[in-house]
Amino acid sequence: MPSVPESRERYLLYAPPRAALKKTQRPNRQPVDPAQPWTSDHLWRPQGMRPDDARDVRGAALGRVAIVVLIALLNLGLASPSLVLRIVIYACDLAGLLIVFDSLLKIVHWLRHPRTRMRWTTFPAFLGGRLEGTVTLQPRQHVMSSIQVRLRCVREERVEHPTQDGPTSYLEPYVIYEQSFETLPPGETLRELPLAFDLPADLPGNDLGSAEATYWQVALRIPVPGPDVEAVFLAPVYARSPS
Repeated sequence: MPSVPESRERYLLYAPPRAALKKTQRPNRQPVDPAQPWTSDHLWRPQGMRPDDARDVRGAALGRVAIVVLIALLNLGLASPSLVLRIVIYACDLAGLLIVFDSLLKIVHWLRHPRTRMRWTTFPAFLGGRLEGTVTLQPRQHVMSSIQVRLRCVREERVEHPTQDGPTSYLEPYVIYEQSFETLPPGETLRELPLAFDLPADLPGNDLGSAEATYWQVALRIPVPGPDVEAVFLAPVYARSPS
């Protein structure tokens, strides 16, 4: 199958930015074992993987807490006779209230928005075999119509583009294989959705350590009340070792 260039919209929806992929690959900085690359090329969690585009918000939350605590300590200066100092403290208090209010809104949004995880039943999966996994949603969701599921193999290639300052190059993703289908939820509400794919044998497996990476993804679009749930998961698809 010829390579199909991704549009900007589809790339942002179904493929994580390359920088996010590079942050999570090879977390222990060990050389990739060519016989068992899945042991060191990515921070795999087969029992419950988060979507590729999920961000770790712990650092931002700790930063907000530290700012609020600092503002609270500043209130010790209200006993000062300086009017300017008290005005500055009141302004900081107002900023602190805005931070607390915004944080509460984010918490409510996080509690109401469905959280998806992928539990890989086959880990790793090899080309020519089957890839199986189960998507979980928390909390349970009412699904409005059929669920769109897509398995695809993406290869990154460096492409040169002319600019006013001379030619420049950057990585672009190309879909070299794709299979998709629609499925109905097993009941009125969806908590878990088992998935299974037959993998072709004549394609490359994951190669996350190279400059022009190749990787497999499973993307889902689940129509629920409100914004649809859209998630993409890096799939543990590898070529069989020659040995």
